[in-house]
Amino acid sequence: MGISAAPRLRAASGESMNTRRKRWIVLSALVLMVVAAALLAVQRGALKLGAQAETKKKEPPPLAFAASDIVRLAPYALTVELAMPATLQAFNQATVRSKLSAEVRRLPVREGDRVAAGQVIAEFDTAQLRNQLAERQAALESARAVLAQTERTRATNAQLVKQNFISQNAFEAADDALRAQAAAVQAAQAQLAQTQLLLADAVVRAPISGVVARRLVQPGEKVAFDAPLLHIVDLSRLEAQAQAPVADVARIAPGVEVEVDVEGLSGPPLRSRIDRINPTTEAGSRMIAVYVLLPNEDGRLRGGMFAKVRLRLGAEAPVPSLPLAAVQDDRGQSYVWIIADGKLARRNVTTGMRDERAQRVEITSGLAGDEQVIGSRFDNLREGMLAQIVTAAQRQVAGRDAVAQVR
Repeated sequence: MGISAAPRLRAASGESMNTRRKRWIVLSALVLMVVAAALLAVQRGALKLGAQAETKKKEPPPLAFAASDIVRLAPYALTVELAMPATLQAFNQATVRSKLSAEVRRLPVREGDRVAAGQVIAEFDTAQLRNQLAERQAALESARAVLAQTERTRATNAQLVKQNFISQNAFEAADDALRAQAAAVQAAQAQLAQTQLLLADAVVRAPISGVVARRLVQPGEKVAFDAPLLHIVDLSRLEAQAQAPVADVARIAPGVEVEVDVEGLSGPPLRSRIDRINPTTEAGSRMIAVYVLLPNEDGRLRGGMFAKVRLRLGAEAPVPSLPLAAVQDDRGQSYVWIIADGKLARRNVTTGMRDERAQRVEITSGLAGDEQVIGSRFDNLREGMLAQIVTAAQRQVAGRDAVAQVR
């Protein structure tokens, strides 16, 4: 019995050692798996933290704007300066025309010569007119002689009809002849007066005092009736003919003060007033002519000079407006940048009057009035960028990296 139990004990001891070894192997494998899972989790966490840190590192800080950079829609009485192109022209000018068809015998004045009203400036050849004058004078004398004879015949017939030596019809015939001859005398007188008038028109006199601007014919030329001979301008007073848009004419009236900048003329602008306004638009345009008188005692101004007529038009009441620097333009569309919910937002707006002197512009639509508008021009702004308004102390604490350096 004792001898047979020893082998069984050794067998049982060997079996328990194998079982323990297997358990240790399983436990070691489990431990390694746990450690590997832990290391993997730690690695993933580190990678996630690194990615978050990298994301935070790449994400720009909010743009910081000073309170002075922010403006709001505010009412303002705007004044608009209207600049109108203009051309100077003589207030008094005249084109001298021929009153007869004849040859120009003498033309003593040329361009640039000064002439006085009534001065002889041209003469025509009058040989034919003098012959016509003599002929018509003779015709008038003949008609007068016949009229005298007809008067004597009528007087005689008047006596004879009273004595019943001639009939009443004979007397009336003599009376009719007298009236006809009187009419013939009047016609001869009219023809003679017409010839005398043509002779007077053969000597051309200046209608106004001024300067000869153009000489359109030369001595020896034969001109037709009503042909232009000379153009005379009076430069003592000129007028600027400006072109005003129809939309602005309703606010322009005679007597409004204006400044006139004449091209090529040094010194301060000329001051004057609107003299008159054309009642109709210019053909082919939507512009109306506005006239401004300019004195020219020193003779510096010349006809045909270009100028700019400037006048200021004020609004009837204050209108919602923003500084000009706050409004930008993108291919004809006006817009502003505002800060809403901590982010930048772009708002399209419609503008109206523009006051260059006050540096403000009317906003007719696009804003409600309570928006925080960026009132200065910045570059590289984009929709949705983080933005905040900070004080000067906060800007110093935040540092340069947190401040919007985008001017």
